[in-house]
Amino acid sequence: MKNYSDLLTEIRLIKDQIKLTEKELEYWYGVDRDGEGIPLGGLGSHKFGANTSVIQGQKKIQSLKKLNERLKELEYAKVRQDILLEQFEGLEYKIAYHRIVDNMTLKEIAEELGYSHQHIRRLWSKRCYKDATDTVVNV
Repeated sequence: MKNYSDLLTEIRLIKDQIKLTEKELEYWYGVDRDGEGIPLGGLGSHKFGANTSVIQGQKKIQSLKKLNERLKELEYAKVRQDILLEQFEGLEYKIAYHRIVDNMTLKEIAEELGYSHQHIRRLWSKRCYKDATDTVVNV
């Protein structure tokens, strides 16, 4: 589940990087991703010249291509893991799935699964404690 949570975090980070890179591309080229704007009318082009703007724009396009490829890989991995996670059985796995994947509160999980909030909280605490004690420290 921890790896799945990391996967979701990386997907969010890549999406943020894509947005930032698109803004940088607009800065250098003067055109947004929808084609709106004046070519080479961006602030970077005015400040540093057309040659620099084109070079930087090309770098940003390469970065966008790599980021989009990585995002596609991560989203594919997420779909595969979603399918596997849905096959888990048992209450503790359902709690972990809803908590980590669906980002639900323990109270929401209790309502969803038809258990008391205290029971769900106790099972979740036991799971978290077990995870913490299973960690091996090499000295």
